[in-house]
Order: sequence, then structure tokens, then C-alpha cells
Amino acid sequence: MDKLNHTHGGNIRESAKKYGIADKDILDFSASINPLGMSEKARRVVITQLDSVLHYPEQFADTLASKISEFHGIPRECIIAGNGSTELIYLVPRVFRPKRALVVIPTFSEYKNSLELVGCKTDTFLLAETDGFRVEAGRLAEALNTRYDILYICNPGNPTGALIPKNTVLKIVDIASEDGTLCIVDEAFIDFVEEESVKKEAVARPNMIVLRSMTKFFGIPGMRIGFAIGNENNIKKMMIYKEPWSVNALGSIAAVESLDDAEYIEESMKYMARERDGLFSALARIPWLRPFPPAANYILARIEREGLNAGILSDIMAKEGILIRSCTSFEGLGESFFRIAVRSRVENEKLVNALKLVLVDI
Repeated sequence: MDKLNHTHGGNIRESAKKYGIADKDILDFSASINPLGMSEKARRVVITQLDSVLHYPEQFADTLASKISEFHGIPRECIIAGNGSTELIYLVPRVFRPKRALVVIPTFSEYKNSLELVGCKTDTFLLAETDGFRVEAGRLAEALNTRYDILYICNPGNPTGALIPKNTVLKIVDIASEDGTLCIVDEAFIDFVEEESVKKEAVARPNMIVLRSMTKFFGIPGMRIGFAIGNENNIKKMMIYKEPWSVNALGSIAAVESLDDAEYIEESMKYMARERDGLFSALARIPWLRPFPPAANYILARIEREGLNAGILSDIMAKEGILIRSCTSFEGLGESFFRIAVRSRVENEKLVNALKLVLVDI
């Protein structure tokens, strides 16, 4: 087996050491986390509940799963909580043992990693830059004609930020059902466009499992909280293989309180929409840079200046204490692409000014 691709953003400590910069002086645009941070309500409760670490957490995070059920309007028996959605990404192949998989790319590398570990043969379906990395159901349906056990779709796309409309996702899932193909729809960043989620439809479709993350929107990546929604029978199968105690006590507490913080959720939505649109417009005005319209809390961009690529740019920016995510490790993207998170107004302006300095003034 070849070495697995575990290249991801958010490596603040590693970058600080490499470039000789203190952690606190680094602006991290490489990981797409809510710029408002975690809910203050959740923060206060976590602090008061620190002693919960003196005891084992619930074996299968039942309290959290029940809160997720209430919040999303999903039957409790159709939900499984995990140590981030990544735990569940690795759980799926162990449970369903696919022999052939189709992965829509460019996308999160851990899908392919998890499949390789169970000996699954993986093919890829490349989205076209000329189409804005959007999924066209007809073309994907043709690819599925060669018969696959499992299909992976990320919506909105990571790192592209492109949104697949809900009706298109369901059309693809229904087409896939004709050949018994299980569809894994990763909605890690769908919170910003919740109306396009297919979470409720996953309950009734035996060939669809939806993956969700609470680390991005709710600003708690270090606490590792995720969950999956699916047909009751599929969730039961996953529970058989699920390790106990994988969701830590403080993470579960923070997640429950975050879901109860309606004011935080509403403010996060408004803040992100405002700052994302402003950042996208500012990037679009920079010569030799092409940003792609986003539906999540990050923006994919392509460098169009000769002699400059994402690796060089990320190194220059890192030396100034600004981390961006070079996308050279994403299969299907070239050396010209990078991804940036949406942060606060002041931080976004600092990023834009630094990009201008590199792309225009140097």
C-alpha cells in the first residue's frame, strides 16, 4: 500500500516551529473554522463541567445523539455520533466492505485513505474547472453505469466550495440505487446552506448515508464531534463496528450546548454571509487571481500569474504569519490552486493586502 495522503490545513504548531513565529502571531486561513469561535454558552458550561473528565464518557454519546435528533428533526435510531466525521468516514468501509468505489474529486483525501485500508479499488470522477467544479447528474450517472458498490460526494465541495443543489443530489442517489450503489454524502460544511441538506431524505433511502461535522460551524475542531444520518438498518450495522467511548465528555457537552445556543447560530450565519461575500469580492479584484464562488466558509482560488504557484505563495505568506492551504495535495487540482478560510473583517483585509503585495507589487 502506498503512503496515505494525510495532508490537511490547521498545522499551526508545525508552521510556527518551521518559520520561527509564535503560535499566537499566526493567522490561520488554512483551516475553515467559524471565525466567531465556539459558542460562549458552550464555553461557560464546559469550564464548569471540567470534572466530567474524571469519569468515562457515555459509551456511544447517547445524550449528544438525542440532542442531534431533536435539533435536526431526525429519528434517534437513525443517528450515530463519532469522534469527528473522520471517525465515521473510516467506519463506513469497515462496515459495508465495498470492492469498487467511485469518488468525486477534487475532494477530502480521507475517503480514499479509508477505502484503501480495506482493499477497495477506487476510481475517481473529475469535476471540470470550466464548469466551476459543479456536479452534472447526467455525466455522473454515465460513470455509475460501470457498477460501483459505493459513491462519495462532498457537498459543498471541499476544497471547491461548489454547492450541489438538493434535487441534484437526490437524483444521483436515486440513479445509484438502481444498481445498489451506496452513496456517502459528506455535508461537513452544509450548515451554512442547511436548506440544501439531504439529511431527512437519508432516513428513508437505504442507499444513502449523510456525514455531518460539528467542528467547523460550531468552532470546536479540537473536540472532534461528528455524526452520521442514515436508514435505521444502516445505522444499526455501523453501531456493531463502532468503538465505545470515542466521543469525549467535554466535546459532547460543548456540542449539546452549542446546539441549544440559537443566538450564536443565527449570528454565525449572518456573519459568515457578510464576510464571505466581502472577501470574495476583494479577491476578485486582485489581478492574476481567480476566486471561485463559495457556498461554505472557505474560498478556492487559482493563481494566474506566470512563475508563481500555490506552494511558493503559501511559503511567502507563512513567513509573514499567514497560513493558506495549498491545494497541490488534492487529486484533480494543479499547482495553481489554494484555499482560504473566511475569518474576521480585519483579518480578511490583512490577507487581501498580503496577497496583493505578492501577486501585484512583487
